[in-house]
Amino acid sequence: MEVEDIRIFMAVAEYGSVSLAADKLGYVQPNVTARIRSLERKIGHPLFHRHRRGMTLNVEGRKLLTYGEQMMRLMDEIQKAFQDERNLVGSLCIGLVETVVGFPEIISSYHNKHKNVDISLVSGVSTQLIEKVLKFQLDGAFVAEPVNVSTLDQIPAFDEEIVLVCSANEKGKKQIQSAKELLHLPFILFNEGCQYRERLQQWLKDEQIISPKIMEFATLETIMGTVVSGLGVTLIARSLAERYEREGLVQLFPIPEPYRNLRIVYVRRSDSYLGVTEREFIKTISEVKEGENKRTN
Repeated sequence: MEVEDIRIFMAVAEYGSVSLAADKLGYVQPNVTARIRSLERKIGHPLFHRHRRGMTLNVEGRKLLTYGEQMMRLMDEIQKAFQDERNLVGSLCIGLVETVVGFPEIISSYHNKHKNVDISLVSGVSTQLIEKVLKFQLDGAFVAEPVNVSTLDQIPAFDEEIVLVCSANEKGKKQIQSAKELLHLPFILFNEGCQYRERLQQWLKDEQIISPKIMEFATLETIMGTVVSGLGVTLIARSLAERYEREGLVQLFPIPEPYRNLRIVYVRRSDSYLGVTEREFIKTISEVKEGENKRTN
């Protein structure tokens, strides 16, 4: 059984079509058909349901797919293990919560040193990204603490101060002295799984505020635009809101100490091979964090 047979099999499984798989892999269609037939003979079972719309994995095919995914991960680890550290090539798939402020500096610093490494980015809330890391769909991800998963390594990346943000127009209605005075307003937040949202829910629970009005949006730009328009307030990192404050669009208010500080960490599977490409990425995270600490101290 050849590795390339497994790669072809996985492509047909993904696209549900021999012709599509052949096109993606750069093979002629009869070659792909022959390789699938040969693989089925070696396995001793058909691997697909064949129908007019294409091909769908059967029970045996789904079983082989599981082993195939493990084989591809191992092949990837072999490639990572023998890279030339002076001339890294390859790719990294990194997840990040949209609110990670320091990420561009990490990417810029890493790219300047390793221009032949391609980095693809996947955004989402912390819980979604952690799930993708656990399923090997991401090499690693920047997420907010706490991360209560024993199978993940956690590398500190950024420390953030969370503030309550409201429209500058609120000031014209009355003189606001503290964040608590704004808790009756609607909250403009990310979807479930966002750590800012979880901090807010803890705070509201302690303040005995039941069933607050919450509006959900998927992007930071939409959330801040909605807050600026005066439709509600949000909880966000100070560094993200300061630009809007300088432009006179919003007001920022400190929140109580138990909910104020948030750490962003880079997480990866503890049992996943740490190749040179990702090891250098983690080194860059630490270098950027160290530089930030020197600037603030």
